[in-house]
Amino acid sequence: MPPRDPFLPTAPPENELVAVGYITKAHGIRGEVVLVLQAESADILAGDIYTRPRHGGVVRPLRVTGIRRHHGNLLLTLAGVATRNDAEPLRSHTVFVLANKLGPLDEGEIYHKDLPGLRVFAVEDGREEREIGVIRDVSAPAGQDIWTILSAGGKEILFPAVENFVLDIDIDKGRATISPPPGLLDLYLEDDAGRDQAG
Repeated sequence: MPPRDPFLPTAPPENELVAVGYITKAHGIRGEVVLVLQAESADILAGDIYTRPRHGGVVRPLRVTGIRRHHGNLLLTLAGVATRNDAEPLRSHTVFVLANKLGPLDEGEIYHKDLPGLRVFAVEDGREEREIGVIRDVSAPAGQDIWTILSAGGKEILFPAVENFVLDIDIDKGRATISPPPGLLDLYLEDDAGRDQAG
């Protein structure tokens, strides 16, 4: 018998949601899941949350019925998730809440949801600024933002978006400027460069 589907029927548009953490695994036999929270307060989890598989898929809502701390992370109890079999399908899901739960952004802060679609330009030693692709997705495994950038040649670049490597993000102009570690982009774009030269 397949596990019950714990999801509620509808979710708001994704542009109204903000990623606040991710589920790492099921915990125990009563349907709890382990959440790595990337927000200051667990209070934002009260009521409904929304989840999506980290590698793409449909955003679907869940209702939080219990929260407790466990080894530095949180254990969530969710409506309709009563067994480990119910909880296992939530492994590696990103967790979202409505943006209006977070209040206004501080100066210089940007929601993850606003990054996909930005054109990415790289400034590297000895090279002119060059466009390398478009941000397709943003995740935060182990608490560090990782941008998935799709190059013009269709390559996926996993870029660690730490403060030292991100020079500027301009949402209005639809672009981000980065200063990647030496050699990082060459690992991904070597074949793209070869095709450009051949053409």
